[in-house]
Amino acid sequence: PSERASARAAYDLIEREPAYAALPVAKAKAFTRRAGLPEARSPIVPIVIGDEKAALSASQALEREGFLVVAIRPPTVPTGTARLRLTFTAQHPDDEIARLRAAIADSS
Repeated sequence: PSERASARAAYDLIEREPAYAALPVAKAKAFTRRAGLPEARSPIVPIVIGDEKAALSASQALEREGFLVVAIRPPTVPTGTARLRLTFTAQHPDDEIARLRAAIADSS
């Protein structure tokens, strides 16, 4: 399908199922609440690590646990503010989000 048709289908889904469309932010908020982080305002949750090597190491450790968590490093962000970028979707199971929170806690 064309980009226009895909965008229209997404818009139609949001109109038909607003609760489903709100799930990514709800899941991000639940994660940040359980992790003791500032409340999420979007489905994307940054966890500032600081050191870029530590952020990359944490990203790799989480990948070994089955999570795709990208390390964002300079020059994308200022030096000393390297971070992990978590992105939540409506399809992420709650038990996997809890497992992610535990894996992040174990790696810090």
